[in-house]
Amino acid sequence: MLLELFWTFFKIGFMSFGGGYAMLPVIEHAALKEGWMTTQQYTEAIALAGMAPGPVAMNSAVYVGYTASGWVGSLIASLGIVFPSAIIMFLVATIFYRVYDNHWVQAALNGMKPAVIALIAYAAYTMTIHSGFITGFSVSTFASIAIFIAALIAMIRFRVHPLAMILVSGIVGILIYA
Repeated sequence: MLLELFWTFFKIGFMSFGGGYAMLPVIEHAALKEGWMTTQQYTEAIALAGMAPGPVAMNSAVYVGYTASGWVGSLIASLGIVFPSAIIMFLVATIFYRVYDNHWVQAALNGMKPAVIALIAYAAYTMTIHSGFITGFSVSTFASIAIFIAALIAMIRFRVHPLAMILVSGIVGILIYA
């Protein structure tokens, strides 16, 4: 189990590009495929991983690893997801600075940007569908949409710090849903 956990997160860390949120669909696929979590558990894990300090992919690996195999699973999944990134970034850092202005490199980066945005959008879509965020026409749905819009406006228009936005949203959630 632990070797499988390490290998799965090693592959995710090795093949997932675009940052933590872009990795979420890949982690979800692995966690569900291996039976380490249900869709509901994964959705809750992402919510917690997004609120906790640190990279969301790393936090997700810790949570999935813990669910799969306790604290040792957390450690193994964390090592698995970090190890390839550390190796790749070491190699890229030593080479990339020299070829950054290359036309082919710039063209490849321009092609990757929309794909990374699509991965992030897919993660948001998946989380929305599986979180129960939209449950039909109910007070809960309208409250969730209002919190979403207020949080989005707070970040875009007023540049509210994400931590403050999460704390305020949590307090509003307690007032509405408790």
